[in-house]
Formats: sequence, structure tokens, C-alpha cells
Amino acid sequence: MKKIAHALAVVSLSLASIGVAHAETAIGAQFGYPGNIGLSLRFDRTPIGVAWSSDFLHGTADRWLKKQKAGDKLDWYYGLGVDAGIPLDDNEDFFLAGRVPVGLQLMVSPKIETFAELAPGLQVLNDVDFYWAGCVGVRFLLGK
Repeated sequence: MKKIAHALAVVSLSLASIGVAHAETAIGAQFGYPGNIGLSLRFDRTPIGVAWSSDFLHGTADRWLKKQKAGDKLDWYYGLGVDAGIPLDDNEDFFLAGRVPVGLQLMVSPKIETFAELAPGLQVLNDVDFYWAGCVGVRFLLGK
């Protein structure tokens, strides 16, 4: 199980680093699922969330398939992603799910974005189960 978790972490970091030098990069915090409070990164249309809860280290990686203007500073988006949970104790099993994030992104200023997102998902590893996830957050754009 630990080998799977390490391999998943390496693959996720590798995929996230592709094209980062040319990407619009943002860093901040998210509140809600996964894990109540966590780190939020965004590389162009690829947001990544990492947080821990009482029994899991959770990570989400999404790819926005569509992002469209809904106002002067407001955009909406939807995409596809994965949700992985690495258990912190022996009572839980590794968690893997596919998800469909749908959200709003509000540019408070040219360097600060806020977001709200709902992401229904389907757990496919350890058990098959449908679930809802949601979060809000703020990210600061780096660079230009």
C-alpha cells in the first residue's frame, strides 16, 4: 500500500511540473473537502489540492475542460479530476475516486482569485460509492 502511495505522489508531482515554467501559477488555501483546510495550487487550468484530515492525507488534481466568462471578473468552469486518500492509520484503506469539479472563480484583484467549487465523485478503489465534495478558497497569482 505504501508503494502505491509513493508512486501516486511521484506521478502527481511529475504531471504537475510539466509546463509549470510557462503556466499561470497561483498558490493559496482551500477550506472544505478534502480535509477542512489545505494547500491549493493552480497551474493554468490544473488545480491541485492537498490537505489532511483525522485519518487521511488527501490530494485532488483536476483539469478544467471549460472555463468561460460569467461577468467582468467572474468565470465559471467544469472539468475532470482524481481524488486520492492515503490513510494515516491502519484502520482505513487507500481511497481513489474520479470527480467532476464545477465552480466559480472571482478575480478580486489582478493578483488575487477566490473560488467556490462542488465536485461530485465516484470512489472506485476500496469500495464503489458516490459522494459530494465542496470547497472555497483563495489563491495568489505569482509572476506577471
